[in-house]
Amino acid sequence: MDTGLIINSARLAQLMGDLNHQEKDTFTATVVEVPSYDCSDVESMDSHYEDDATDGLLQVSQPAPRCPFTGMNIYTEAQKEFARIRTAHRTLAPTGCTADFCQSGRMVRINEPRVGRDRPLAEVQQEAVDFLRECRDHHVIQSDKALDERIREALLQISNTAIFSNVTDRDGHVSNGLAGGTWYQHPEELEYGVKASWRNARRCIMRSEYEHLTLCDLRRVRSSKEMACTIAKGMQKAFNRGHIIPTVFIFPPRDPGKRGPMIWNRQILAFAGYRLEDGSILGDPANVDLTEHMMEFGWMPPIDKSRWDFLPLITMAENDSPYMMELPAELRRTIQITHPRYEKEFSKLGLRWVSAPALSGLGFDIGGNQYTASPFIGWFMDAEIGVRNLADTFRYNALPDVVNALGLSPEPETPLDDLPEYMRMVALSRAQAELNFAVYYSYLRDHVTMVDTLSSSIEYKNFDEDRSAEVGYRLPADPYWLAPPQGSIVPLWHDGGAPNYQPKPMICRHVQDPIKAWLRETPVQKRPSQKGFIKTAEANEGRPRIKIFFCSAGVNAGKMAHRLHEKLRRLVHELHNAFEVEREKALNQLILSEAGPEDIILIIASTTGRGEIPRNSQTFVQRHEFANPLHNPPRFSCFANGDSTYGDSYNAAGKFIQQLMTKMGCRPLLGHCFEGDTALHNPDWESFNHWLENIDRLILGNHYKIDLPENLRDMEEKTTVLREMPTAKLVRMQRLDSNGLLQITLDIGDQQYKEMDHIKIFAPNPDHEVESALAALGLSSDQIFDWHHQPAGQFLSRFVDLDHSFKHLHWYPGFNELPVEKQEVLKNSKASAIFAELTNITYDAALVENICKDLASIVPRLYSVASCPAYANSNAVLEECSGNMVDIMVKVNPGGRFSDTFLSNAQLGAQMRFSLTSPDTWDMIQDQKPNAPFIAICTGSGIGPVRALLQRRMIDLDRTAGDDGRPRTATGAGVSSVSSTPRRDSASSFRSGKYRGAKPINHHAHLGVASTRKSVNLFAGFKKEDADLIQQIILPASQVGILDIVELCPSNPQKMRIQDHLIMPHVRGQLQRKLRDPSCIVFVCANDSAADGSVANLNEIVGGDVKELLGDRYIEEIFRS
Repeated sequence: MDTGLIINSARLAQLMGDLNHQEKDTFTATVVEVPSYDCSDVESMDSHYEDDATDGLLQVSQPAPRCPFTGMNIYTEAQKEFARIRTAHRTLAPTGCTADFCQSGRMVRINEPRVGRDRPLAEVQQEAVDFLRECRDHHVIQSDKALDERIREALLQISNTAIFSNVTDRDGHVSNGLAGGTWYQHPEELEYGVKASWRNARRCIMRSEYEHLTLCDLRRVRSSKEMACTIAKGMQKAFNRGHIIPTVFIFPPRDPGKRGPMIWNRQILAFAGYRLEDGSILGDPANVDLTEHMMEFGWMPPIDKSRWDFLPLITMAENDSPYMMELPAELRRTIQITHPRYEKEFSKLGLRWVSAPALSGLGFDIGGNQYTASPFIGWFMDAEIGVRNLADTFRYNALPDVVNALGLSPEPETPLDDLPEYMRMVALSRAQAELNFAVYYSYLRDHVTMVDTLSSSIEYKNFDEDRSAEVGYRLPADPYWLAPPQGSIVPLWHDGGAPNYQPKPMICRHVQDPIKAWLRETPVQKRPSQKGFIKTAEANEGRPRIKIFFCSAGVNAGKMAHRLHEKLRRLVHELHNAFEVEREKALNQLILSEAGPEDIILIIASTTGRGEIPRNSQTFVQRHEFANPLHNPPRFSCFANGDSTYGDSYNAAGKFIQQLMTKMGCRPLLGHCFEGDTALHNPDWESFNHWLENIDRLILGNHYKIDLPENLRDMEEKTTVLREMPTAKLVRMQRLDSNGLLQITLDIGDQQYKEMDHIKIFAPNPDHEVESALAALGLSSDQIFDWHHQPAGQFLSRFVDLDHSFKHLHWYPGFNELPVEKQEVLKNSKASAIFAELTNITYDAALVENICKDLASIVPRLYSVASCPAYANSNAVLEECSGNMVDIMVKVNPGGRFSDTFLSNAQLGAQMRFSLTSPDTWDMIQDQKPNAPFIAICTGSGIGPVRALLQRRMIDLDRTAGDDGRPRTATGAGVSSVSSTPRRDSASSFRSGKYRGAKPINHHAHLGVASTRKSVNLFAGFKKEDADLIQQIILPASQVGILDIVELCPSNPQKMRIQDHLIMPHVRGQLQRKLRDPSCIVFVCANDSAADGSVANLNEIVGGDVKELLGDRYIEEIFRS
């Protein structure tokens, strides 16, 4: 079989010089093997050639083709580069990945090399030989004769200390055999070994300092007490009054069959974390378990506990009990975090951190010896503290406090958690930047060594590049760890994937947890008393639980569920923890049979589409819809979070779940579903708080002065009356084909919108139907209803659907006496038809009210906006109009209330009510880098929002490029970016760059001509009648270079669908690379069949769940006829 090496497409492009995009795509190759090396080595070397960690792979066979443009033999060059790494690093450890399973996205790989296992004798001996030869290569061993002598000594010592044991080889296979022993490494060999281990540490960005590492050789230390004392003394010396000397402390290596010396602390300098009775954490949440174990061991924390209490140091030598000591005062020094511009504000925050990082949970694997206790002290990079330790939500979570203290919220009067997600992002990002600066400023002020993220990134990048030029290959690197948290503003972030191989000697984790190892070794009666231990697991047993669940296609229900958990946890704490409050979960995780009769289930449910239940509740429904009632059912309450403008489908999901829970025998707390209305407030916190007050009163006994609705109908009448909405005017209709899509333009007055917004349109009833209904009821058009406060004509025209059937017909004279067939006919008849039949009926006010309330509410038609505000408002054809313009694409459905009945009879100037909603789609797009891959998959009218995006990208290019195609200078109003505009200038002034009056919030418009080029990838399915319209939409964007992949699929006899284009050979590889980009967005606006097919094919491309891979960056807008 031919052999060769896997090379990825980015490296191929580099080797082939100026080969253009299309030529690269058409380059083909075949499958290869590399028989002399294992799979992990090949994968490691493959990543060496990646300019981007998400690149797809091309596989090159032997004989390899010669590049006609460079004359370079690709296969030969790759083998040479691979050989250089193999020559320099004779022992390459597995990276944790296998041929079937890649763990590059895991922070900790489950099968990566660790210290603490017995290994085969031959493997240990080979690693010793390889290490000694490496020492000779680097002149640590001065001659070949000395090398031969050292090899003989090492092999003899390893054999003499070998034992029979269960051994684990480098591939993770366990067998019974001879386990290699240990050997004595000369101090200079050990010093080289620890330095080389740091140089080879794939996850460390500070490796440019590896040659300055100081070794503190403590292999003579054999007791736990001496371990602790030498660490404390050595760390004070290494701290050097703030001028830190990077130092590693090496204790004896692990003997086969033993655990080796260990240290309980993961970081020697660390703060305690106390789990309080209400479930909250005081101090560092990362150290809660360690704190509790130390207290169980006998540590007594300060009487007045704080967030900044230092943990003691506990060391554990081989064959000795653990020893605990308090750290010296010099090591317990903290850095007070302050800020030159916000000194008072930071003083009130009271933030601080330890003076230096001192890792003690890692080991060294050097030449077959496993050093299980080897703490290391260095200096911090600012982001480790400012972006991670103090900022992470699962650590100190300081950013919300920084936002409030510094006044960084866009809406200070609104609680941070209540802000829309994009506003929270703005506030938290500002806080993160200021906190990170404060950290760096504070360490420099206190004269303690620290490096900033940008400098460390540049230093590492320069070090790697200089060394690569010298030795012919890059350092091993794990991008997950090396990429700085600040993202693209740091140069290293753009380097993408580096070669992710792992040479030995190396730094690695322990296979054993030191505390668990001690617990296994020590009988209970020999352990210290549990005095001071805060809490045991049994404390929660026997208490009833409050279980919180949510279902939603968006984010509001989840936010409310989180708020509910936080509030109930505090309220329960005031009642001495009478309940255990569990964290919120998706409704699909609720299994009713697992709930007890004293448990309480609280559900927050949003409705999606036209009354459907969200996907994260469908499994729950399927599990219980046909199940038998429970024998010991729990209590429950359901909060429905819906939009009353949807009329009869308002809160349909919440009501259905309420009914299902009742059917299962669950006992409702309130007797009905409590409803919120997002048409009034989104989210509707007022109704949510009202519900919470009821829950608090009924469950916990707290009393409020509240007016609880007597029944569901009272609540429905309070919340479902449609509010007044603005009116839009029809100003243009265009249809290129009589059977194609209809493009309409509406004048929405002073209402403002953004790209990707949604517009809900309430089409009025035809005038003749309204007049017929008024005549049948004996009403005049201007007669006011007391129960609705609207004139009868407006009510019948704008609030109810005369083309829909009545809801109940309980008012219809003699309805119950009619034959069943006649009843069914009436039930399915339009209201307008029944009005036409009503004769000889005497109407009084009560009957008229009953008839009107039995009419179905008008259900709005939801559309995605199909225009960019600035682009639409620059259209010179519409100069006579007075307001903002919005375009929408309409599929004409025969009999459709809006698309057919209304628009087929509408004249220009016709009016309709509307409302605008803003999903997070556009804000999410703006949060990504300008050239982030945007993959749009659309069918039919789903091209509308894509059209809006393309218009925006063209605006951005127009404002950053002059007539010569080069970037404009940042002067004048020409670079302004538009989100929405209350008024429009002329088309000529817009196109000449003189546009004014816009809000400059779109950073994409300021980032240069090439920033959005080739950023959009379009997959569009459409009826053949819409081919001209599709070309009209995409041609301008294509001409200015915005589009990259374009796949069009008109209707065809072969039934080929647009989702099938995703996996075509010429597209698949490109999509794979784009989907792996951490800023990639997939936007699907299509029918459910195309949406489901797209998910399936994208799953196949990425080899997993694409929705899980992208998270919120996978956006679906599914429409149904």
